[in-house]
Amino acid sequence: MEPKGQGQQRFDAVVVGGGLAGLTAAIYLGRAGKRVLVLEKSADLGGRAATQRDNGFCLNLGPHALYAAGEGVRVLADLGVAFRGAKPDAGGGYAIYEGRKEILPGGFGSLLSTGLLRLSDKIEFARLLTSIRRIDPVPWDDRSVGEWVSATVARPRVRAFLSALVRLTSYVNADDVMSAGAAIRQVQQAVSENVYYLDDGWQSLVDGLAAEAVKSGVTIRGGAKVARVTVDGAVGGVVTADAEQIAADAVLLTTPPSVAAALAGSAARRLAEFATEAIPVRAACLDIALSRLPVPSARFALGIDAPLYFSVHSAVAKLAPAGGALIHAAKYLPADSGDAVDGAAVRAELEALADLVQPGWCKALVSARFLPKMTVLEALPLARRRGVRGRPSVAVPEVPGLFIAGDWVGDRGLLADASFASARRSAEECVAYLSRGGRRRVAA
Repeated sequence: MEPKGQGQQRFDAVVVGGGLAGLTAAIYLGRAGKRVLVLEKSADLGGRAATQRDNGFCLNLGPHALYAAGEGVRVLADLGVAFRGAKPDAGGGYAIYEGRKEILPGGFGSLLSTGLLRLSDKIEFARLLTSIRRIDPVPWDDRSVGEWVSATVARPRVRAFLSALVRLTSYVNADDVMSAGAAIRQVQQAVSENVYYLDDGWQSLVDGLAAEAVKSGVTIRGGAKVARVTVDGAVGGVVTADAEQIAADAVLLTTPPSVAAALAGSAARRLAEFATEAIPVRAACLDIALSRLPVPSARFALGIDAPLYFSVHSAVAKLAPAGGALIHAAKYLPADSGDAVDGAAVRAELEALADLVQPGWCKALVSARFLPKMTVLEALPLARRRGVRGRPSVAVPEVPGLFIAGDWVGDRGLLADASFASARRSAEECVAYLSRGGRRRVAA
């Protein structure tokens, strides 16, 4: 990365944020022949996709999964950014219900043997498995997950399982307000193609994107916080926190919605309105590095009547040294949790989950990291806003030359898939704007 304070020349576009969306957009802009500067406030790139290395372990910031049928895989292939990893299977999985371990019904074989469901439950569950791929999500975009679950299944334990499946695939614990259409698409993606756990963590994606950006002529500067976007009829550039003025015909923001609205200023009225209504999705995460796995066959657990998750990611991807194990445990926090998270109580709950699934794990502990309130999605797809169809488009209409991207932008995908999809679309519209003359045309 270029050191802070260098490079005062004019750019065609400034990208604010060096995470997945920012780097992706920068590559597309650079490959279109545009002069591009990426400004990242942190010293390191990646944002929530960063991976910490500790004693040979690769720790993502909580559990990460790349959807095999999602927009992210398609964009990475388009950019030529390779990744290595594997898909988890349904074996070695538990359903946690009323504090007990039951066989997780991941297919018809495990459905027959699980003690989680009674016979009548199993019949309804089997019907659900065979029909879920055929559900049209569009009519459910403006209805809640709770409404969909109640209309789809009758048995209480099957309803609880379906809600758990929504939490697992979307990270969202908000059945009463989340768009069912958004949830259905996520569940269908998971059922159809599964997900990848990535070798060496998600930092491998960050590093690959950064390398492609540099190859595309993009300038990347770390430790450069942006204070505001300059606007005079149209975008004129940015001003950094240390008062450096950088001229550009276009600016592409890949920050959280509240930050984007603050940087854009009063002109971006609709962006500010969305930021005010946006509800972040959060999870409490306990990342556990072990010298060995006490129970090698116990690799996954999903809370059915509690919003809990447990997975030995190193059983699938290369994330631990030889003989070691890396576990991600999480609690999906309710949408209205805000700052009211009892970190000590939640950590104890996740440690108790580890005791249940991997008894004796403490004796093999190398290190543990607790993240009490990780943001996993910047804006919950709300039923009252028609789910992903109610998210902002990539071009900010009131401010010519201002574009946005991130997991809260555009009408395609959730989580990282939304970041990748909106970054590509934002870059395309930015290139079109610049090709039409950009600020000069607006001024004329």
